[in-house]
Amino acid sequence: TYTFFPENRNFVNPAAAGTAEYGSVTGMFRKQWAGVEGTPTSGGITFDMPIAKNMGVGALVYQDNIGVTSQTNIGGMYSYHLQMARDHYLAFGVGAGMDLVNTKYDRLVYWDANDQVLAEDYVNVVVPHIGFGVQYFWKDLYVGLSIPRMISVNSDQFNSINFSDAPSLVTHYYLTGGYHFKFRNDLSFKPSLLMKYTNNAPLQADINLTLYFKEMLGFGITYKSLGFLSTFMTYNIKDIIVIGYGFDFSMNALQGYSKGTHEAMLQWRFNTKSGGGSSRL
Repeated sequence: TYTFFPENRNFVNPAAAGTAEYGSVTGMFRKQWAGVEGTPTSGGITFDMPIAKNMGVGALVYQDNIGVTSQTNIGGMYSYHLQMARDHYLAFGVGAGMDLVNTKYDRLVYWDANDQVLAEDYVNVVVPHIGFGVQYFWKDLYVGLSIPRMISVNSDQFNSINFSDAPSLVTHYYLTGGYHFKFRNDLSFKPSLLMKYTNNAPLQADINLTLYFKEMLGFGITYKSLGFLSTFMTYNIKDIIVIGYGFDFSMNALQGYSKGTHEAMLQWRFNTKSGGGSSRL
């Protein structure tokens, strides 16, 4: 998962679209396990903004590459924000899109030239999907639950996919949450949590802790339960441009092979109030 998930929550939860008091376009790139051939690279762009009084819209285009397989996710989302009390909202969101999966078998080195699976040089598969999410938010607090791929169209092509090559097509369940503690001095503190569950796989959790100085400079650390520790920093330019860089350290068997994981983020915020962002997370 991305280290900068707190800045890009609609990536995993359509209900988060438009819940800030500004619109944003966020670009992210991640190179995993640098120094190891064929390791995953991923990146793309998300967009979201509030519309009317209590709605939000968003869109995303992301691509994941691992080995000879690439997967492009294109989607849109809509959210409705139900006001429960003053400053208390419950957002419901739906997202729809498609995954374009391309596997280039001609790049593989294999022993059995007669293997029918490898009869074609490449295979393209299109998998439409629909997802759902819900998020409660109040000022500087949010808690969300989502299933980005609750329904995937089941076809002959879909059944032919090797899920070990495209595991992100499997249904994932996400729980997210965070709170922004603001102190009287120039410091503030934001802990965030992302938990992910998939059938027949261990529960994963990312715990993100960020310390801000004047809401401009951010320094943080993320613990990832699969055996990674990430350090990162962000720089906020007048609440219009946010730049971030993170580096993951391996604390497992990859430690002796990988040169770490690099992640970069660039976010543009527009329609902000008084040139600044929202009081919400």
